[in-house]
Amino acid sequence: MQKDARELLLKYKEGKASAEEKALLENWLHNFNAESEHAFSDEHLQAVHQQNWMAVKQQIRIRPSYRLWQKFTVAATIILCVGLAFYFYPESGNTPAPQHVKTAPIIAGGSKAFLTLSNGKKIALTEASNGKLAEQSGIRISKTAAGTLLYQIVAQKDQHNSRPDYNTIETPKGGEYQLILPDGSKVWLNAASVLTFPANFFGLKERKVELNGEAYFEIAKNKNAPFVVKSARQEVKVLGTHFNISAYASEQSTTTTLLEGSVKILNPEKTANIILKPGQGATMNSGKIKVYETDTEEAIAWKNGLFIFNEENIRSIMKKISRWYDVEVVFKGDMDQIYFVGNYSRSKNLENLLKNIELTGKVYFKIEGRRIEVIAK
Repeated sequence: MQKDARELLLKYKEGKASAEEKALLENWLHNFNAESEHAFSDEHLQAVHQQNWMAVKQQIRIRPSYRLWQKFTVAATIILCVGLAFYFYPESGNTPAPQHVKTAPIIAGGSKAFLTLSNGKKIALTEASNGKLAEQSGIRISKTAAGTLLYQIVAQKDQHNSRPDYNTIETPKGGEYQLILPDGSKVWLNAASVLTFPANFFGLKERKVELNGEAYFEIAKNKNAPFVVKSARQEVKVLGTHFNISAYASEQSTTTTLLEGSVKILNPEKTANIILKPGQGATMNSGKIKVYETDTEEAIAWKNGLFIFNEENIRSIMKKISRWYDVEVVFKGDMDQIYFVGNYSRSKNLENLLKNIELTGKVYFKIEGRRIEVIAK
């Protein structure tokens, strides 16, 4: 059976597969992808292969050519860019084996953050007890039993003629955190991110926050006070909506993804702006805005505890891994043509994810402590 699969994949790669064989491959990949979380483990590849191969042969349907070629493109991406274990893994010992130096497992990140109050007091939220943490500007600040940072109004403080008291929440590498702002807006903060915001929005013309990093927002509606997210390259203005912003200072561009409602994106000089619709994304680079249709589930996968890689370059992938697992990453060799497709839980140890990426047959990893070398084959 494994031989049948390898022969079919080889024929496809060489352009010799018949229409029936191409349809067979298409259906097999459809069944294979249904097992998304385990899509690239060695054991699961074999299990899915054994269970589905014969059944798929009974399901072959020749589809309209335009649909078939669309599927062929997906198949080619998965086969050539991702690599299936039984096809790409060499049977000889010629390829260098992954060099995993024996060390403590590198575990996934978790709920970690630090809160700095307007008076300079810094609170380690991970270690802080549940309940009230502080009170300022008519706001009670507390940590819930679920580990959420909660801002609740206890007294309205008019801030028309005074500077608001600003708080800052910061997640380290390997950390993420959720908070509820005093207006009821919810924010999920990804790893290595900083959000600065007024402790109380009452009396302000704008609910303005500043982001360096990545966050997902669910904004409470208030037509009298737009919500503004400022980052180094752009401003996003909303009245009430759900959206994700990735604005890491180390990246060349800022990405905004809209799930619900509408947002207005402006460059720092306010010389260019665009209004996004749900299902659209926008990148801001050097003051220029590019809008495109996007997969919103992929954009907020981190919030839902997943990595989703869709033909993503290894350098981009390793940046995300570095932030979440708090590791140093070093590249050796040409990485420009190395891409990966797959879904993976962010709660699992790093070694398992790296083994899956090695199935591409294009890279292997050398792990020494918290330093990862990515080596092109």
